[in-house]
Formats: sequence, structure tokens, C-alpha cells
Amino acid sequence: MSRNRLSTFVAALCFGLLVASAAAAQDRASVTVGRYRLQSNPWVNLHQRLLYEAAFKWDKPPAGLSGEQLKQWAKAVEDYRAYVGRRNPIFNDELIRLNTALSGTNTDRLPASVPTAAQKVLEAAMPLYRAAQWEEDDRANRFWIAVAEPLLASAGEELAEAHAKVYGVPFPKRILVDVTSFGWQFGAYTVGEGESAHAVIASTDKGTQGFGALESLMHEPSHAIVGADEGAIGSELKRLSAETGLRPMANLWHAILFYTSGELTRRALARRGVADYRPFILDMYGRGFSGFRTSLETHWQAYLDGKVSREDALRQILIETAPPPKK
Repeated sequence: MSRNRLSTFVAALCFGLLVASAAAAQDRASVTVGRYRLQSNPWVNLHQRLLYEAAFKWDKPPAGLSGEQLKQWAKAVEDYRAYVGRRNPIFNDELIRLNTALSGTNTDRLPASVPTAAQKVLEAAMPLYRAAQWEEDDRANRFWIAVAEPLLASAGEELAEAHAKVYGVPFPKRILVDVTSFGWQFGAYTVGEGESAHAVIASTDKGTQGFGALESLMHEPSHAIVGADEGAIGSELKRLSAETGLRPMANLWHAILFYTSGELTRRALARRGVADYRPFILDMYGRGFSGFRTSLETHWQAYLDGKVSREDALRQILIETAPPPKK
């Protein structure tokens, strides 16, 4: 058997074992693996679905609804749209607190900490959601969790330590992941900082499935320690910008985050026989990161390989990718 065919066979075997593990663990709505807790919570799932429909005018209600139920669902979406307005769940404190409160709720009634406007909509919509959609969403979420669990068990701590070494700061110690059918605009987001991170990851997003779940579980918590102008990378770019007079592109820090989690995940999977993993960054070059590819693959890769310092890599990337000064 050729080397390429062997690596393909090993990858297929590994994934087959993951699927078997998932099939055997479908009855678990939550699992804890090291610093991670993964869960499928109906309140969070309902909130994320309504949030998505309200914000992006996604007109696809649960397929099992009809007649008067459809009207009730449409009203719930409109009421949620009025409640949310133009607020962003990543940056708005009230929406962050709301998602946190829902994440910790396992009863049929919502706690008093949930804003009244949101509580009325959610409690009115929950019977519709449970009757028409929750079983399907929960099944997909539990399968995703069951696939992700052995990936984290095998490589989670190794990758957390690798990220901490790259960024020069500890990786979050407490990571709560709500697995949902919707995850805001791009299928996943994270709030929190320092030692704690709360991520929402969509189980139905193609990019987060299979081995991609492992990269998602590294990428998302990294947002708690990496920022645009603070934390790891961001604060360093800010300092280098002041020293050089060059202004970094607004999304450079995020491109570096993508590259880091993708490359470290690729290496971890390669050590486990998966030779053809495709990091997310390769698809992002065609979606806003195109100007970074050469610099990242040259200088950041050299840093990850231990050939140059982090500061030297960031300085050179900044020099090569900064937009021309405004005249």
C-alpha cells in the first residue's frame, strides 16, 4: 500500500472509530473532558435559533410547524427582533449575560435573571420548539459532542499547552461550549477572557464537523486570550505599530489566530495518523485573508517551527501587510 493510500486509510479508520464512539454515546447531553464542558441545552438552542432568524431575517421556521403554530413562531421571531435590535451577542453585555443564564438553566421555567422581554418570548416559543425541532437539533448536537469527546481526550491538553507556548500566555482553564444548531453569523463565537471562555459552536456547520471540531475547540477559546489590540498578538501588534508607524490591517490578528489553531491542530492530527487535514485558514484566504497568505506561511510558520522569535515574525508580517499610509 502506498504512503498516500495508507494515510487515507488511517484517517478513515480514525474517523470511523469516532463515529462508532458517537453512536454509542448519543444519550449524553453533556460531557466534561479536562478543561472543557460540552453541552446541548434546549434554552440556548432556542435562543440562538431565534437570534439568528431575527438578526438575519432567515425565514425557515421549524419544518414541523403549520397553521396557527407558524403564526405563533413568526410572532416570536418578530418579538425577539424587537428585543435584540441591532445588538451583537459577542459584544453586548446583556445578551452575553442572557446566554450565560440560559446555559445554566435545566428547568421548564427561566430564572429571574433573564430579562422579562426575552423570557416572555422564549417561554412562549419553547413548546413549539420542543414539539417541532428540538429532538432533531439535540440529536445533531449530541452526535457532535460524542465525536468531539475522544478528539479532546486524545489531543486537547496537548493543544492547549501548544497554544499557550505560541501566545506566551496560559490557555483558558475553564471552557464551556454550548453546542447548537446556530452560532450567530459564522457558526461559532466566544465570549470571556483570561481563564474562562464560553463558546457557542454550531453542530450543523460543515466546517466544525469531523476533525474540524478539534480545530474549532482550539480556535474559539483562543478568543479569550487573543485580541485585536489587547491580549496576546493584539497588544504586540499595537506596540509594533507604535514603533514602526505602520497600521496593521484590522483583521490581521484574527488571521494569525486562524493560522495558529489550524497549524497546531494539523500537527496534532498528523501525529495521530491523519495526514490530510485541511486547516480553516486555507478557505479563509479567499474570504478576506488573501493578502496575508505569503507572510503567514513564511514568517509565522517560521515562528511556529522555532526558527525566529515571535516579535521578529510579527514585525515582518506587519511590514509586509500594512496598508499604505493615508496621504
